[in-house]
Amino acid sequence: MGRKKIKMEMVQDMNTRQVTFSKRRTGLFKKASELATLCNAELGIVVFSPGGKPYSYGKPNLDAVTERFMRECDDDSDSGGDEEEEEERGKSRPKMKKVNERLDCLKREIEAEKKLGEERQAKLESAGDERFEKPIEKLTIDELKEYMDKLEAVHGRIQGQANKMQASSCLVFLSGDKASVE
Repeated sequence: MGRKKIKMEMVQDMNTRQVTFSKRRTGLFKKASELATLCNAELGIVVFSPGGKPYSYGKPNLDAVTERFMRECDDDSDSGGDEEEEEERGKSRPKMKKVNERLDCLKREIEAEKKLGEERQAKLESAGDERFEKPIEKLTIDELKEYMDKLEAVHGRIQGQANKMQASSCLVFLSGDKASVE
């Protein structure tokens, strides 16, 4: 008997999503380890769980891979003298400005998302389903299940947005570290 084909879409149930994440994360890290061993490759992976917890894997270690990546991205040039170091600092200023601009842009996006979330929360509270305004003890089993499904769907969307924003901020942070090393 073969494995069942899984449709590639977000798993709605939070418990199932967490189990799926754990199994696939383990498989991903195992494949990464095999690639590093077979090809003598240096690699690094950062993954955020549905709960927002970061997991990382690096061979030889994530810090070494990150440092090498940041060096390689820095125009692949070595400084040999004082004039070249001055020139490098001059080149890094526009990069630092670009990183700061990106950080400012992300901050504006975060503030806009917060404002949008507050507006949606107010709208949700003011235009809620009348069935869910009565005490939870008076809801029927079907109403409770429907309410729980709605809450899980909203939570999943919020968690997805939070993970995207966290990943973006981590990349900006890494870029900022690279710029400060220069």
